Formats: sequence, C-alpha cells, structure tokens
Amino acid sequence: MKKCLHIIFAVLLTAGALTGCASQSNLALRNPSPEQNNAAMQSNEPAIIQTALSINGASSPIVSPTASAAYEKLIAYKAEGYEQQSVADFSAALASTPDELTEFLAAVADVSNTISSDDENYEFFTTTITFSSHELYCEHKGEEFTLFVSMSKQSGLCDYLDEAGEPVYEFNCFVESNVAYSIDNPKLVSVAERDKALLTYKEEMQNYLNGLSETEITDGDVKTMLIDKSAELADSLSTENMKLSPCEIYLLEINGEGAIQ
Repeated sequence: MKKCLHIIFAVLLTAGALTGCASQSNLALRNPSPEQNNAAMQSNEPAIIQTALSINGASSPIVSPTASAAYEKLIAYKAEGYEQQSVADFSAALASTPDELTEFLAAVADVSNTISSDDENYEFFTTTITFSSHELYCEHKGEEFTLFVSMSKQSGLCDYLDEAGEPVYEFNCFVESNVAYSIDNPKLVSVAERDKALLTYKEEMQNYLNGLSETEITDGDVKTMLIDKSAELADSLSTENMKLSPCEIYLLEINGEGAIQ
C-alpha cells in the first residue's frame, strides 16, 4: 500500500496536480535520476502504471473528463455548501483509510491529466481537491503541509517564436518556492477559509513580483525581497487555527541565469 501511494503521488507531482511535501520533491521529479527512472520501470503495480501512462499520454484513447468515472467520483464531493464544511470533515469524506486514499489520489491523477481550463469545475479541482489531496497524502506520511508557489515576470515580447513555437520575451524572471503551513484545528477551519488563505498567498506573491521593476529584480536582492513579502503575507493570513510560514525559494532564474538555491 505504501508503494502504491508513493507511485501515485509521484505521478501527481509530475502532472502538476499536487505540491510536494518537501522542497526538493518537484525538482527530483522534473529531473529524475537514472536510479529513479529504473525504479519506476521495475514497479509491478499495474493499476498505478496505467495511471502513469494515462497522465503521460501513452494510453489510447483519452476519455473526456466529463465522461470519466474519476471525474464523476470527485465532482460528487462538490455538494451544496461543501465550502462551509470543516477541513476535517471534508478530508474524512474524501479518504478515511489508506485504501480510500490510494483510490482518491488515482482519481485526482486521472482528472488532472484531462481537465480543461474552461471546464466549469476547473477551479474546484485545481484548488479544493488539489489542496485536500496534498494534505491527505502528507498526513499519511507524517510530513508538514507545503504549498507550492510558482511566480514569473516577463516583458518585452519579441516578434518571433522559439523552436517550440512559444513567445519569446526580452526579460524573464522565474521563481519556485514552497510555503510550509499547518492547520492546527481542522475542525475549526472551513474549506473556504483554507482555500482563500492559500490562494491569496499565491496571488499576492505574484502581484508583488509583477510590481517590481526589471532593475529592482536584476540589481537588487530579489530573493530577500520576496522572502520578506512572504513573511508579511504569512503573518497577515495566519489565524489561531491555521498558520502559514515565509516561503522557501529553491529556484530563482533571471534572464536564463540562475540555479537551485
């Protein structure tokens, strides 16, 4: 069972559906070592392998998310008034045993691969379900909750595309960070309160980076500036029952130059 959960969670991270419980988890999955690749190939978990193939586009055909069993399973939790449920009650309904957690994470992986941004339930899947699935997995592992916060600022659109056909900008700044948080009393924190706090944190960090000039980013200590802003946000968004921490920046790239911090 533990092996199943590890593989499903790795698949979810690769698909961008979840955050990691540790700052280096995303990096390891983005740039897997030969040993990690070999371990994945040697796995004998047919159901989990099928999930991985589906996420990577190797299965055929891809079923429309609105017609999939996984989609229907997860959207059933979007009952009237679900936002006002406590985090504890909502999480218990999603998965209260290791077997249920395995099935739940597999369903999240399936939907995350196929759902479109114009789906009417897109926000529910990418916020509520994403946050809850991450927390359930980390609780199972006995690890702290960690919110993945990715930020970017680009300007000076060029009149040509790169080799992949994507727009090219004269100025680029990319930041990846993790934010540890805890829900000390999940019975007293609603799903809406949890989602709003985490989304606000992410949005305000992006807004702050957007507000910095190119000179401030290139010539100043932008890493310290971002951490200081995150500390301010953590303080303002934390409550008696939910605590957020300043961000831990592990990747900072400016105009193609940068490295893992």
